[in-house]
Amino acid sequence: MKKTLMRRATIAAAASALLLTGTVATSPEAVADDPTRPGWTLLYNETFTSALNPGNVPWTRDTYAQPFDTIMDDPGQWYRNDYGPAWTTALNSFNTYRKEFPVGQSGWLTASLSARDWNKDGVIENPPTLTTQPLGAESVAVMNVPDHTGGVILRPTNRLPDRYRVEYKLKTLDFGGKRNGSITYNNRTNGYSNTGCKTQHPWGEGSRSPGWTGNASVPYCEWQDVRSGPYGYNGFHFMAIVDFANPAPRNNHFWHYRRKVLMDSFSQHPDRVGSGTGGRVCNAANNTYYNYRDGNFNTVNMWISGLPNWNPGPGGLAGNSQWFMTPCSNGVAEQQLSSAAELQPELMPNQFYTFAIERDATGYVLEVTGNFARSGQRTIRMHRPFIVNNAPIWHYNTAPGEYDGRYNANLVQNEPNGSTTWPNQWPAGSSYPDYFVIGDLYTNVYEGSASLTDLRLYVPQTGTPNLALNKPATADSQCAAGEGPAKAVNGTYNAGLADKWCSLGASKWLRVDLQSATTVSKVVIRHSGAGGEKTSWNTKDFDVQLSTNGTTWTNVATVRNNTASTTTHTFTPASARYIRLNVITPTSDSDTAARIFELEAYAS
Repeated sequence: MKKTLMRRATIAAAASALLLTGTVATSPEAVADDPTRPGWTLLYNETFTSALNPGNVPWTRDTYAQPFDTIMDDPGQWYRNDYGPAWTTALNSFNTYRKEFPVGQSGWLTASLSARDWNKDGVIENPPTLTTQPLGAESVAVMNVPDHTGGVILRPTNRLPDRYRVEYKLKTLDFGGKRNGSITYNNRTNGYSNTGCKTQHPWGEGSRSPGWTGNASVPYCEWQDVRSGPYGYNGFHFMAIVDFANPAPRNNHFWHYRRKVLMDSFSQHPDRVGSGTGGRVCNAANNTYYNYRDGNFNTVNMWISGLPNWNPGPGGLAGNSQWFMTPCSNGVAEQQLSSAAELQPELMPNQFYTFAIERDATGYVLEVTGNFARSGQRTIRMHRPFIVNNAPIWHYNTAPGEYDGRYNANLVQNEPNGSTTWPNQWPAGSSYPDYFVIGDLYTNVYEGSASLTDLRLYVPQTGTPNLALNKPATADSQCAAGEGPAKAVNGTYNAGLADKWCSLGASKWLRVDLQSATTVSKVVIRHSGAGGEKTSWNTKDFDVQLSTNGTTWTNVATVRNNTASTTTHTFTPASARYIRLNVITPTSDSDTAARIFELEAYAS
């Protein structure tokens, strides 16, 4: 994960604490299962109730013909200049395979996987997987990477809006760190299988990195060991915002030049820490730091990418400066490896962690909620402006008008095997729309498994609020345990086919209690087709009714022969505490179930 700044734990511990001001807040845990976020409108809520990759998309060999860049992407010129012809031989000693498939409502997410065919026989020895499975009362997406040369991520299919909030619940995590005080567990070391060699080959640290020969012609097992030793570390990207479209797993060094802001774990092996501290971890309960070596190695790093070293010198790597924010620094970003907290994987899945990133008009918010080691249950929230003291977040501008070109420069590499200049790395008129990535991004380090659910995308709320949102709802009956009336007022209708109220009762009705007398003039109903089911199941005949006492009802809309998936009903503003949908004929075919994916109410 970390490069120059973190190449040695002792370097990280001794790094000067250069400061970038931000803001921080810690608070009691938010109710993560409640999708309501004040000021935000929920666009998507993926609960992973449906099987993934139903079309069985095959693996396809990557010929490296379309790299994201020519710098440090997998066939990057940087490695050729640094290591010489032997590096190309190392790259060609195996084949890389990839697959991608849509996920979620309208395919708003894309899953991207990468795997290695070690002997080029067309058979992937240990392919990574992304599947869904039940976990308690929920369904989760399970990322499984059995070999450190594989990768699995989830990303948005399209660019994110300029203002957004993305969040999800992490239910399990097994990508290194200690378990019950030990770095070895379940016949693994720091999360890695103990079988065979585990090295960075062929995307090693720079050729002059201490601790290895820098000779790309050495056998695979003589490259930098990622399981233990001075290059031993594991990790996971809880969430990162990157500066290019359609991100996919790549070698770890590539990503050090492509991220804007991120939250990740960085589980260093004790061999890497050596006699140093391994960095420091904030205890938010008393705003004091303790040494990484004294913790459980399951860190949460909340950080930004700054300007790169434009000319890193022989044997170096291209990469951005790294600035870490913690409650102990009061949100000030420091150029020193500092973790905001440590997770407690042993508590999962009975307890979970919620990660979120927001982008507003002035900067980014990084947020995590959960039960942390030492500091307990809390929400840690950091806001970092785009520019502080002339130190920007790398490629922060999603539109040309947000940036004037002041930080533009050339990236220069001068090596014995070749020199290259990549001009205009941040010119005026450029733009870098945001994409998030969640998972194991790296294809030469990191190994393990994780599961997540409730992956949500929000945009800023506009207009009047939905009066029915998450209000108490009752109904005559429900088709299944997971299709109760609360699903019709949970703020989303596109989180899967179970995201609805369904009734097979003799008299079908749905009632919402607004909890106080409220002016209502519009009701919106999302029927079967709006949620992705058959349009012939859209509610055919129904009445919308209001009441002040729950006993006497007044019709404000009488609908017959409806075929629309979404119906909007406006009427003279009236005071009401209760809204009732009375279903007369549930569908336009022989099906007898009523299905309502969402009922919304507005004052205007």
